[in-house]
Amino acid sequence: MGYRTVADIFSQISGTYDFFLKVATAGRIHSWQRELVSLMNPGGNWLDVGTGTGEVLLKLGENYEGLRVGVDPSLEMLRIADQKCGSCFFVQGIGEALPFRNGSFSNVSLSLVFRHLEDKMAFLSEANRLLAENGRLGLIDIGRFRGTFLLLLLMKTLLRPLGVLLFGRDRWSFFIHSVEESYSIEEIENMLRLRGFRIQEVRKRFLGVVYIVVAVRTASGT
Repeated sequence: MGYRTVADIFSQISGTYDFFLKVATAGRIHSWQRELVSLMNPGGNWLDVGTGTGEVLLKLGENYEGLRVGVDPSLEMLRIADQKCGSCFFVQGIGEALPFRNGSFSNVSLSLVFRHLEDKMAFLSEANRLLAENGRLGLIDIGRFRGTFLLLLLMKTLLRPLGVLLFGRDRWSFFIHSVEESYSIEEIENMLRLRGFRIQEVRKRFLGVVYIVVAVRTASGT
């Protein structure tokens, strides 16, 4: 699925996205994002890829010592993010081709974004390029695990009426497909190592449905 299609989908659901995440995660998305922030470098420029409505950048706080920058392909999402975080900087773009100089950031984060990337290895190369020495890459996402079939069953049954109501039938099907195409933590760790990262922290949340992974840049990516 091309990035323009993804951008269109998220633009159409921008007004209900925060509400749905709160409901779908029983309000825990905010605690997961704060946990991720606590595991990253404590200062320096921060890039949030697929920033959506800017929630990760907001959790850094107004006194964060460094630039707070968000990138997203959806202009509608960025408009909401800009209203919420006026001191942040937002750029329309995609994770596989980021318009920043080498070594510009101490931290790069993605919250519920990695599985949507069209070319994950290309993104990891970009993240490696943009991070300074010992810079950190942090991921929160849904991973494939033993109970993935149960999650998919819920999405196709109990959660489907709410999902279709908020997002529409086709867009809800897109989210189901993204879960079907998710990766296991072991696969993600392997991809990170191949692109010059050392695994720093791996945590599972929400009965193993959600993972938090933090990796440190140790070598140039290929």
